[in-house]
Amino acid sequence: MSEFYLTIPVPVEEFSYMERRLKYLEAMLIRVVRDKRNIQEWFAAPELAAKRLNGLPTTPEAVSRKARKEGWRFRKAKFRNTFFNSYHVSSLPARAFDDLLSRILAMPGIDVVVPVLPDLPDMPAPDKPEAENTAPPWVLPLMRILKTEAAGDIAEAWNLLPERLPPGVPLPTVEEAAKVLVDLGLAG
Repeated sequence: MSEFYLTIPVPVEEFSYMERRLKYLEAMLIRVVRDKRNIQEWFAAPELAAKRLNGLPTTPEAVSRKARKEGWRFRKAKFRNTFFNSYHVSSLPARAFDDLLSRILAMPGIDVVVPVLPDLPDMPAPDKPEAENTAPPWVLPLMRILKTEAAGDIAEAWNLLPERLPPGVPLPTVEEAAKVLVDLGLAG
């Protein structure tokens, strides 16, 4: 038997998209076997914000800005005569994508009998305000980036911040961050 090898050049962005989509669809296949109603590959900004995924902003506006800035795959959708963008799950930053996958895969085993299959939970907003004399948990990573990687350039530090946030720490909006930095005397 003879062998035939075929090589096809594929742009790295397209390969990355297909690889991530395949991982997501594998996780969704497990879900389909359990509950065929909850298949979703495209998410609107409010849905993504409500899920509070690691590395994503927590407001729909900030999610849309991030998506636009990073060139996420999107399609136009219409709901009650309003058009909006839906973003493909493969476009999510790595931390958010991994967080979403872990939530899908953390479901009960395929052979476990459950009365009602739980839906992917949206993370609740923190209920207790921070003490007035403490900085939010994203400030220290931002200061480290400013000092070690961005040479004091706050715009560059801000762009690197989503990748450096500890798990479970949401990225603030630019307005929230500016207010906190001014209140702490770190920006003018």
